Amino acid sequence: MSVLPIRRLSNLLRSTRAAMMSRVARTYLQFHGATVGHCLRMSSLPICRRHPDATIAIGDHVSVANRTKENLAGLSHATVLVANRPGAKLIIGNHVGISGAILFCSQEIIVEDHVSIGASVKIYDTDFHSLSAADRRIGKRETILTAPVRLCEDVWLCSDVTVLKGVTVGARSIVAAGSVVTRDVPPDTLVAGIPARPIRSLGGDRK
Repeated sequence: MSVLPIRRLSNLLRSTRAAMMSRVARTYLQFHGATVGHCLRMSSLPICRRHPDATIAIGDHVSVANRTKENLAGLSHATVLVANRPGAKLIIGNHVGISGAILFCSQEIIVEDHVSIGASVKIYDTDFHSLSAADRRIGKRETILTAPVRLCEDVWLCSDVTVLKGVTVGARSIVAAGSVVTRDVPPDTLVAGIPARPIRSLGGDRK
């Protein structure tokens, strides 16, 4: 048998397995109470946790990688989707790509359409623990600070970016690898660093 038919057979098997796993992943997410749009692409399972009174909604044509073999940029863990408090809303739009990222929502995380979330990105809308040492000792959760996060259309978060609570990343902006975003990013802006700061405008790159 020549190389070409072998490659065709291999590609067919790979696409068939991917289609089957996408259906399994859809069922897994729905079992956890998430709503899932059309054409989900997922070759393995993420981690999903949802409070009964929280919302996780995934749009159409969303692609999620959970293992390094699915994204050779290197993933340290499966994608994690969490909405852990009553009323929390984790909303993922259409044509979004996610690779081994953590989206941890206690209040609201909105990912608009055509957003790319790179390898091992972390997005948190919560401090997880109170700023008060006394409250941390007794496990008091009422004083934990949260604030909504929004990634606007066509944003690209490069690998190992961390986005913290209360941040809006403006449309078409890019956050460079390894950056920590602590404040709003204007549209059409490249930011980098810890904390992330504007490097240059991307306005001239728009078509």
